[in-house]
Amino acid sequence: MDVILKKLSSEDKIAYLVKPILATLQEAGGKLDRNEIKNRISDLDEQIAEFAEAVKTSKSTGNTYKEFNFKFNFALKNLSFVEYLTYTKSNPTVTLTDKGLNVDIDSLDVEQEIMIPSKKLWRALSEKNKKEHSNSNKNIETEIDESMSQDQILNDFKQSLLNAIAKMNPKKFEAFSRALLTKMGVEFTEKGVQVSNDGGIDGYGYHRDQDDFRTTRVVIQCKRYNTGPVSEPDINQFLGAMNKFQADYGVFITNSRFTNSARVAAREGSPITLIDGNDLVELVIKYELYITPVTTYVLDEFYNE
Repeated sequence: MDVILKKLSSEDKIAYLVKPILATLQEAGGKLDRNEIKNRISDLDEQIAEFAEAVKTSKSTGNTYKEFNFKFNFALKNLSFVEYLTYTKSNPTVTLTDKGLNVDIDSLDVEQEIMIPSKKLWRALSEKNKKEHSNSNKNIETEIDESMSQDQILNDFKQSLLNAIAKMNPKKFEAFSRALLTKMGVEFTEKGVQVSNDGGIDGYGYHRDQDDFRTTRVVIQCKRYNTGPVSEPDINQFLGAMNKFQADYGVFITNSRFTNSARVAAREGSPITLIDGNDLVELVIKYELYITPVTTYVLDEFYNE
């Protein structure tokens, strides 16, 4: 697709995401959670990866946000309107319908088959809400923003967490990464490992699989990057350090992202698990690392009918 994603109109950005979303879900058998879809479509397309990382500042509130999250939600909603997939607000899982599973993505006309029918449904929904709430100032984007307000609360938290991680100095980021992997079952040793030219290992330890009592040697590399992604040379350098210390596998952690070539390189040599900024946030939430969970509630659709 010979276009520059960041220069597209708002609607064209949504349309651009449709085929990658469908392709990713088809490849996965028809069911994935939203964050996994985001990660996989970023892996497919460097422009999407850059778009997903771009942070904007709201002129009205001064808060930072990622435009990608809004466009991604719009794309999902449009696909649900035309019955290519289903999901609920309270569940992160997205599921393809039979129509979505069987669609030929290469021949799919996104504008005619997705965008135009969705616009009609959005207009109808907007008109309905105007009549019900007597508020003629709402537009289509306001409707979806409000309907996904709970998602936005979580997205705001994730962005705040990423911002906080980006401010860590390298030593603190290394300690943070080791603390996370310790929660995940890695036991680090005091073994000092450092190779020249910053090709060092930032942690060396052992992971015991509780199911089969297998113990493996694991090494980690931590890169706190605030300008640009981790590239293939970084992975190749890490592979060399892994081999030197006879690791069974490695974990490369960054608050940024990995280029597509870096991900390919990580699959071709010794096993490497890649953890990017989005993965970091999800793992921090899962293992509740240095965060305090807060329980809240939202009304089901039952109350709105």
